[in-house]
Amino acid sequence: MKRIIYFIFVVITFLIKSNVYGQSNENCFLDDFYPKAAILPQSTSAVKPVEPASVIVSVQGDTLGKISNYVFGNAIAAWAGGGYTDPTLVKNTNLLAPTLIRFPGGSWSDIYFWDGIPSDIPDSLYDGQTYNGSTANKAKVWWISGKGSWTTTPDQYYKFRDQLYTEGLITVNYAYARYGLSDNPVAKAAHHAADWVRYDDGRTKFWEIGNETGGPWEAGWMIDTTTNKDGQPIMVSGELYGKHFKVFVDSMKSAAAELGNTIYIGGQVLHYDGTNSWNAVDKKWNEGFFKEVGDKADFYVMHNYFSTSTNVKSILDLAVTEPKKNIDFIRQDILDKKAYSKPVALTEYNMGSGTTARATSYINGMQAVILISEMIKNNFGMAARWLLVTGEGGMFYDGADANYKYHPHPEFYYLDYLQKFYGDHAISAASPNANILCYASKFSSGETGVVIVNEGTAKQVINIDTKTVGVGQKYYIYSFTGGTDNGEFSQNVYINGNGPSTNQWGPYENLSNIPADSYPIGNEIKVTSPARSIQMIMIEGGNNVLSVNDEVNSEIPYAYNLCQNYPNPFNPSTVISYQLPENVFVTLKVFDVLGREVETLVNERQNAGNHSVQFNASNIISGVYFYRLEAGSYIDTKKLLFLK
Repeated sequence: MKRIIYFIFVVITFLIKSNVYGQSNENCFLDDFYPKAAILPQSTSAVKPVEPASVIVSVQGDTLGKISNYVFGNAIAAWAGGGYTDPTLVKNTNLLAPTLIRFPGGSWSDIYFWDGIPSDIPDSLYDGQTYNGSTANKAKVWWISGKGSWTTTPDQYYKFRDQLYTEGLITVNYAYARYGLSDNPVAKAAHHAADWVRYDDGRTKFWEIGNETGGPWEAGWMIDTTTNKDGQPIMVSGELYGKHFKVFVDSMKSAAAELGNTIYIGGQVLHYDGTNSWNAVDKKWNEGFFKEVGDKADFYVMHNYFSTSTNVKSILDLAVTEPKKNIDFIRQDILDKKAYSKPVALTEYNMGSGTTARATSYINGMQAVILISEMIKNNFGMAARWLLVTGEGGMFYDGADANYKYHPHPEFYYLDYLQKFYGDHAISAASPNANILCYASKFSSGETGVVIVNEGTAKQVINIDTKTVGVGQKYYIYSFTGGTDNGEFSQNVYINGNGPSTNQWGPYENLSNIPADSYPIGNEIKVTSPARSIQMIMIEGGNNVLSVNDEVNSEIPYAYNLCQNYPNPFNPSTVISYQLPENVFVTLKVFDVLGREVETLVNERQNAGNHSVQFNASNIISGVYFYRLEAGSYIDTKKLLFLK
């Protein structure tokens, strides 16, 4: 009998620990998952490219996972005021069809009081960005009221969502728990959040506690301990945030339950190793948060802005690698710290800081497609893109020219179409070419959606090998390209050749009337992919299984092309790729800034095809270098940067 009892105890302990150590399959973002049927676009017949394929991509039927409906989210900020009732903005946002809207903003969330400004707050706060290791300056705070005359109110937010028929994510003011002057500021702040849950009364499913709390730029990162009445430390920590998080969750979920509602609440984690961070709070953030929070969080929250580079290839490449790197780190950290496994939400993201011209270029649209595709591929639960409206730099223009108020920038056009070409399950897709990305999904109605991204500076002809995926009679394509203005960061986008007319930035006037190019499948699916372009493809479902023959599979490029080395900058080695459309004698050499030859990488006759060579710079000094490809009459030179 004792042995039986001991055995039962061991089994129960194992099951409990399995859940604690990250094995839970609960995912609040898939609770309302539903099968998705494809809508075939209006189309006009087109002729397949006659050139031989230069790249073969493969699409296979094995499932990577369900696609969360909430990866197509966006965000609004309270500083846009009452503009969210504007008919043009509502109409254009409805075309975008966001599945979720975050509110009331980023850092503003920690100084926003949804029901009016309370009396128990100071008139100034420490500015953590002036902290030098011992002191920081105080700055006056202009508190934001949800009942103000110029900021967006909760009711305006709800009305905006009602007109969009979309879900919400509300970021409650956590920092009030830090800088509040009451005897128990944590309980007071949690009660303030819970009252919003009551007022919301089931209209919003998702909530998060605070915004980037561990950052010195946030209110509450550092507090005046002489005015704090519950003995809090001067600086926040992951452990402290975790303790307070539990108080918020208990208050908010109790408030929801009072009214018969269910809500899901997210807590902030780092998506990188903070051990050696310049910010002392980062060093043990995850360790402290996971230790304190236990199973209280429904999902984990991260933010990221992807690339501050001015190099287009780097901007696009980072969008490929960074989402996987981020979520892999979080998942491993969950295991290492024996935390509960939860889905991950990227509740704020966009291209990294830079000029407005970069943010409003078609390159930002290309990067957005890659980011969302990688999030889907890596099973993110939610994503809220920053920001629908903010002056001249948001998705919708809100600058001084009234003629274009709330008209969309290029990223809108990419994201408007992208959601229509993603089904309900992600499936495997692969490309052998570093410049060509391929993503695929299946619809419950049988169709296959494929997204092709050409990051390179040369046109490619692509054959889609559908392997064991059955296809029907036709496939449909929308091709997105940039203009010739503003260098590499064109401010315009063209869809199947349709671009701006009287409007700026894209085919605004005839957006709903652009037909897809349709092609008979026959025995192959072939696509022309111009330089720096995206193709969104819908393949009819059916029982036909295609076979790619050897001639098509030769992958002979249609034109000469020298690619930008990757990575760049690099240390100590990098890869240089190039394409040859014919057999030819090739030299590839590296030179310093004075034109002196550093190394000959290739000096031979080579066959037509895709080639790459590694350059190892271990024996030279850091600096700028150039590499030059000569192939027949073709000559091209590019710059690389070696940083030891």
